[in-house]
Amino acid sequence: MLQVIDQLLYAIVAHAPAADPTEHEAFQTGIQQLREVFRQPSVMAMQNASRRAGKMFEDYNKQAVRFLRAHSLELQKLLSVFIETLAAVSTASESSMVRLRDLEKQILKASSAEEVKSFSARLAGCLESLRDQTLSQRERTEQNLVQLRRDLESARPAGGPAAGARLKIDSLSGLSLRAQAEKVLGAAIQAGGHGFAVAFVVDRVHLINARFGYAVGDQILLLFSEHLSQHLNEGDQLFRWTGPVFLVLMDRPDLPDGVRTEVKRVTSKKLETTVQIGTRSVLLPVTSSAAIFSMLEADSSTALIEKIDTFVAEHSRR
Repeated sequence: MLQVIDQLLYAIVAHAPAADPTEHEAFQTGIQQLREVFRQPSVMAMQNASRRAGKMFEDYNKQAVRFLRAHSLELQKLLSVFIETLAAVSTASESSMVRLRDLEKQILKASSAEEVKSFSARLAGCLESLRDQTLSQRERTEQNLVQLRRDLESARPAGGPAAGARLKIDSLSGLSLRAQAEKVLGAAIQAGGHGFAVAFVVDRVHLINARFGYAVGDQILLLFSEHLSQHLNEGDQLFRWTGPVFLVLMDRPDLPDGVRTEVKRVTSKKLETTVQIGTRSVLLPVTSSAAIFSMLEADSSTALIEKIDTFVAEHSRR
């Protein structure tokens, strides 16, 4: 029996949580003293040691429980800060962030080590997906910048850099503006190209600006611009026409049905984003209207531009 007691005391001191270094060291010393007492063949000494051991274990268990609870709370806070920071800086889709937040709630409610282990594995998979989405978005942005530089170089007049520097670029999206779009449009019509001009109007931007401020409206426009660029073919040209309007010039055969399918794929996709309004997070849907104009059927670039502006005027205030 004494040997069993000695082994139990050894196991307790070996596996006791080190909540506080000083208290843990004192606890180890106390256990070692108990082991020495239980090795003595004195019944009175062992009875006294048993009472002292019971009080020692009770006090240390309370300290360990307080430490583990505080440690768990700090880990929960750390996880919440991590998720909030990731949501603020990530360019991943909103659905991925919703999935991550749901996983955060499940982790915080976990009641066993096995649940935490399972949720940790799912968290790793979710973070890997977010990382891949962010890297993909970064690559697309870099590709857009490279294409933009090429467009700028090809559009630069023979007069040299000073003359080419007059080409205006939208500071929000990095796209060429309406003036350049009109030049490219006129040149395409004059060349008799079998292409299409597609005008996209982002819905309700003026209402978002009025209610939440222009910074939120700009966030919506930038999101749609990136969404639109992801669905373009190589050689398509994207411009910031004006306000909430983007213009895409598509060099396609005279097949309107195919172009309509492409446009529908852009406008029908569910797109939404979460914006921070003060201390609130607001989920905003992002929708758009579009119109397709055939360059082959246009009498002139002026007539086509008038049709585009008419469509824009009808839809910009919706």
